[in-house]
This record gives sequence, C-alpha cells and structure tokens, in this order.
Amino acid sequence: MTEMYDNSERTDFFKKDASLESALSDLNNLIDGIECPIKSDEDQSPIVLIMGCARSGSTLLLQWLAASGLFSYPSNLIARFYKNPYLGIRTQQALLEFDTLNQLGFKETKLDFSSSLGKTNGALGPSEYWYFWRTFFEFEDDVQIIPKERLAAIDGTTLIKKLMAFEQLTGKPLVLKGMLLNWHIPYLYSLNRNFLFVNVSRDPYLNAQSLLIARDKFFGDRSKWYSFKPAEYKELKDKSPLTQVAGQVIYTRKAIAEGLSKLPEENVINVEYADFCTNPKAFLDVLAHKFNKLGGNIECQKVNQNVLKSFEERRDSKLSHSEAKFLREELLRLSNY
Repeated sequence: MTEMYDNSERTDFFKKDASLESALSDLNNLIDGIECPIKSDEDQSPIVLIMGCARSGSTLLLQWLAASGLFSYPSNLIARFYKNPYLGIRTQQALLEFDTLNQLGFKETKLDFSSSLGKTNGALGPSEYWYFWRTFFEFEDDVQIIPKERLAAIDGTTLIKKLMAFEQLTGKPLVLKGMLLNWHIPYLYSLNRNFLFVNVSRDPYLNAQSLLIARDKFFGDRSKWYSFKPAEYKELKDKSPLTQVAGQVIYTRKAIAEGLSKLPEENVINVEYADFCTNPKAFLDVLAHKFNKLGGNIECQKVNQNVLKSFEERRDSKLSHSEAKFLREELLRLSNY
C-alpha cells in the first residue's frame, strides 16, 4: 500500500508504529480471501458518503452521525480489518456490542466529539477508513487522480459488496468518509446509484488556515504538504505555504462541485459547516428527506435530543495580519482564476 507521507517526517504523535503496521498487514493478508455470507441481491439502503476538502468539518459530521444512532460506520476497531469489513464488524460485535456483562472489559457506551486531524479516540470512535479505500485505489504522481483505464480495472463490485456488510450485520445504513475519491465522484456513482453524497464546505479562509495549522501539527513544518493533492498540485508545489493551502481549498472545492454537478440532484446534499454547527437538526431533516426519497428509512424522532444541540464553530484568525491579508488575497485570486 502506497504511503501518503514519509513516516520519518511526522511528529511523534502521528508517527506510525512499525510493530502495529506489521501486525495489521499480516492480519489483513490472512483474512483477505475469506468468503463471508454477504447477500448481494438483498435490498440495501442508500450509503451516505461524506465528501469535502480536508479540514472542512467532515470528522465532526461523521462523529455526529455516528452518535445519532441512525447509522452504522467504520469504527477504529472495524478499520483494523480493512480487507474484510465483515470480520471486523463481527469482531466488534463479539468483543464489545454483544458483551452485555462486559466480561472482557472492552465495553464502551459513549462517543464524544474530540479528534486530532481526523483521528478519534476509542475502539468505537469513527475511522476515516483510508486503508479500506486504498486496498482498491492506488494513487500515483502525488495526486488523488486515477486514469480512466485504471479505474475501469478496479473491482467495484467487490468494493460495494464489502460495504454492504455494515447494514446486513448491524441493521443500520452506512455512513463513511469518501473524500479520498473527491476527484472521482461520477465513478463512485456509477458503482452505486444509491450513494448519497454529503458535501461539507467551510469558510475558505478558515479551511485554508486550518490546513496550514495542520502542517505544523503533523510535520512541525509549514512547508510540507498535508492531506489530499488536487490535480493542480504541480502548479502549487513550489509556491509559498499560504498559496498552497489557498489553492488546495479552491481547487478541491471546484473539483467536488464539478463532480457533483454530473449527478442527479436527489443524490447530493451540500451543507455549510457553519450552518451544521448552528442547527444540526435542520441538516438531519434534509438528510432524512433525501435519504428516504432514495428508498431508505431513517426516523429523526429516534435521535436523542442531547445529540441535536448546536456546536461552537471556531472562527478566530490565528495568523498574523500580513499572513491573513495575503491568504485572503490568494483565495480571491485563485477562485477567479
């Protein structure tokens, strides 16, 4: 599996543990070929895919949907079985969910809304699930773009079948991040016309600022690129960090908008992060309406009222006056490019 980052360049908190990576590789090579009883002809609810630029609020949105109790999702535990979600789900059920007496001591009953650059805590914390996606999609040339001929060779049928395990085993429809495929939205739709794409957008300045801060946190170096690379990466790679994050936001948003424009309206929800934070219930109502229109069945009234409380969005500028001014100018320039 191709790594997005050189492990030696990560700060200590984000460094991968070689022993864990080796164990996960061995485990997943062993379980990859195990046939699981997934019924591919069974009626499936829509699958909710969260799209958007990195640092746009996608993690909070996923955590919130997980906490609603309406959806199944790839947890940190399930994600460790990335080549066989069925076994991952069954393992989680055996160790945690069905262990009503907590004999193993693993029982977790509460999800919180904390995270660090997309990483959540606890076995049941929502995972970004990148390892799963990367078992199907290999990216080259430093960008998240795959040529059409290679896309055509991907086993999309198996991908969808593996995702179907979530609803069949939990009785709840699936929600997960699909942002690694921001540039291949029409392709994803061709695999499953019941995907419901939720595109979360954040104020461009705050989004770009957050990407810049993420570089400090992840690498300790603002000059190193963090997260997904748009098709225009080569135009940006030798520019200043401020220009890079501005371009990353603008070009990613444009690519997502272009991809979504090729889909039926009923398969798309656009949500502003600020609006979601202010009124999560309003977002849930829109989601439920479109989800059920596609053949699903979720009931908003089942959600605990505490989950529907608003969130405080951080809107403070953490850059110097000159940096903030330059970043805003670059966002404007590139958006009109």
